[in-house]
Amino acid sequence: MSANTEPVPPRPPFTDTPLGGTVAERLARLPDVVARLQRQDPAAERDRVLQYDAVAELRRIGVLDLRVPAEFGGPGGSVRDVLTAVIQIARGSSNVAQALRPHYGFHERLLSNRATAEERRTWFRRVYPGVIVGNAITDAAGRSPSSTDTKVLPDTDGVLRLNGHKFYSTGTLYADLIAVSALDAQGRDVQVMVPVNRPGVELFDDWDGFGQRTTASGGTRFTDVEVGADEVITVSGGDSLTHTTGFLQLYLAAVAVGIAHAVTDDAVAYVRTKARPAAHSVAESATTDPFVLQAVGDVAAAASAAEAIVLTAADAVDRLVDEGRQHDPGAIADVAVTIAKAQLVAERLTLDAAERLFDTGGASATARALNLDRHWRNARTLAGHSPLAYKAYVAGNYAVNGVWPPANGYF
Repeated sequence: MSANTEPVPPRPPFTDTPLGGTVAERLARLPDVVARLQRQDPAAERDRVLQYDAVAELRRIGVLDLRVPAEFGGPGGSVRDVLTAVIQIARGSSNVAQALRPHYGFHERLLSNRATAEERRTWFRRVYPGVIVGNAITDAAGRSPSSTDTKVLPDTDGVLRLNGHKFYSTGTLYADLIAVSALDAQGRDVQVMVPVNRPGVELFDDWDGFGQRTTASGGTRFTDVEVGADEVITVSGGDSLTHTTGFLQLYLAAVAVGIAHAVTDDAVAYVRTKARPAAHSVAESATTDPFVLQAVGDVAAAASAAEAIVLTAADAVDRLVDEGRQHDPGAIADVAVTIAKAQLVAERLTLDAAERLFDTGGASATARALNLDRHWRNARTLAGHSPLAYKAYVAGNYAVNGVWPPANGYF
């Protein structure tokens, strides 16, 4: 199925209440969903099938609300808990995992130095339990991805109206609410929360990248969309460091880790069930060929190492928040560099693992029915979100010269 250039109707609203419980209880429900995703992913990715049912099930088992604090009814999970779930979801489908990034990111933003106590009270109560948040951040026009040509301005009757066209809107086809970046009448960066089914909102499944094709990352058009004053939630503070921007980058690394684990799973399954040794192999079967087993071992080691470094960085974010240092720019800068190094290493390891997968078999491993190349395409697309060369440059500049990382969500 190719990219859709016609508007896509929003999915029907959810009517059920997600399951509650502790973080451990919610995570314990995850393996069954991941197993189903693993079975469906090769065909869904190849045929461009959006995984509405999987997202609905992830919502139902309560893993989308892990980060909601106990004071607002949630389980009060940590960043490590969220990224542990993301890694497992991405093991089943990296597309579904990335589609949920704006949702988890919105929860994290409410816990950052960009949100007020009142905003936390208001919005955690509005979105918990079970409301899924997508985003519409990057404008179709402008000098850079961070340019904002979308406006929320009063009309002649004083009613706020949202107008603009967003090029990327990750997860929005799965969402109930869209977090939209815009400029207000004073030229300030604001975020507007708009229901997906509000008149004037048009959703598109027109993202045509060669990887991460079913993340629901197509465009969104807003035409005179009515906005309530209480839906304009905060000035973004995009020119200052915040742990949320680092979280969003680490989230991408966690998705990459999930891909690395999926590569391992597919390598093991292929060697056990399909691979044959080369005609001149020193072994009688692929399962005993030393070079095939070396390839599987290399892939498995890459996945384990990538997971360790990403979860170690998640622990650094948790310490920052738990110690109340979200307002300490120096502490945030240090964590941002830690995240940059983790992302640099994890994404490179995943790319190498996805390529190494094909050393476990001959040309038959490239069969379209297997769709094993999706792992490299997906990992390469993730790595393109923020140039890895700049991760290394920033880490080096911080170590040598003490220069802080860029203060924007795209780093």
